[in-house]
Amino acid sequence: MKASSLLLCLAIAYSGYSHADESIHSQFKIVYQQYLDAQQQGKGAEDKAEQAYLLGKQIYGDKSDNTANLAINYANELHQYPAENKQKRFTLFEQAYTILAANHPASSIELIDALLGMATNTDSVNRADALYKQVIEIAAVQKVPKLVADMKLAAAQGLAYGFQGKKYNQAKRYLLEADEFYSQNLPENSVERIKADFLVAAFAEGKRQYSKAIERLNRVVSVFDDALSFDHETELSAHSKLVHLYEKTGKSDEATKHCLAIAKMVPWQENQQQTPLYRQEPNYPDSKARFRQDGSVQMEFDVNTAGFVKNITIIKSEGGEAFEQEAIKAMEKWRYAPKFEDGKAVVAKAQVQLDFKIGR
Repeated sequence: MKASSLLLCLAIAYSGYSHADESIHSQFKIVYQQYLDAQQQGKGAEDKAEQAYLLGKQIYGDKSDNTANLAINYANELHQYPAENKQKRFTLFEQAYTILAANHPASSIELIDALLGMATNTDSVNRADALYKQVIEIAAVQKVPKLVADMKLAAAQGLAYGFQGKKYNQAKRYLLEADEFYSQNLPENSVERIKADFLVAAFAEGKRQYSKAIERLNRVVSVFDDALSFDHETELSAHSKLVHLYEKTGKSDEATKHCLAIAKMVPWQENQQQTPLYRQEPNYPDSKARFRQDGSVQMEFDVNTAGFVKNITIIKSEGGEAFEQEAIKAMEKWRYAPKFEDGKAVVAKAQVQLDFKIGR
């Protein structure tokens, strides 16, 4: 369930504002429409969401569902700086929940968005866990199995990504239950199944079950190849993760097709440092670490048509030959997306600098 769906409730006739100043009401209608327009156009709507919330609060008061939904809208727009706005988002979602909980039964679906917002913006893993459980219980009361699965997936994502494995078993249980429902009831190209595949792959990689992770990510890629006709950030991410996993497991040849797929999706940037799809950090030379010496190595190299690093040359280095040797050994294992010209992969030059610094 998305908080944006709550926008519709504000399409009601503006009842309950008879004591509010007419100019405030007119201003609210203008600002709220600007907010909707900004959302539709994919532009930043944070300022308009805040204005609509503050004006709407004057019109509807502190106990109206409309005020709660405006608070949720505003909180959802505070995503540009996630860390800085986390406490502010939590406060807005909490205010919305307080209003909605007073106006609706404890099992009401109207509470879900505010609860999810609180869960994803709290710093307490135990509180997040309790909030997710409450959301899932509310979904179960609705007797809509897909809603339950969606809430379990949301809980799995929130607990897994937000709290560094502190609720690993709980998150995994939610994920497996959601994944089972999706696999039995939804088509392969559904957004929900793709999201579940990504999270299953992440769990598998974390447990070094690389074959399982590779299997799920390959399924995501095949869905885009077979059923979806557009390039997508999710597809790009799947290819990138597959390059990393294949290289990690010593299957460079398998990684190549994914390097090529990424190259077709992302243009080669001549004037900026290329981003490797897989990198191995250089070993710190024992002779340098012993005396706590720092160094750096700047290199130029070819990225061949399969994305391998070839013909490495030293442009500049500081600290001595030992750093150069380790830098070259590491670079030989890196993988890139090759450059494409006229639909074909070509060899291209790139540069990188590796810095060797040891803690003082």
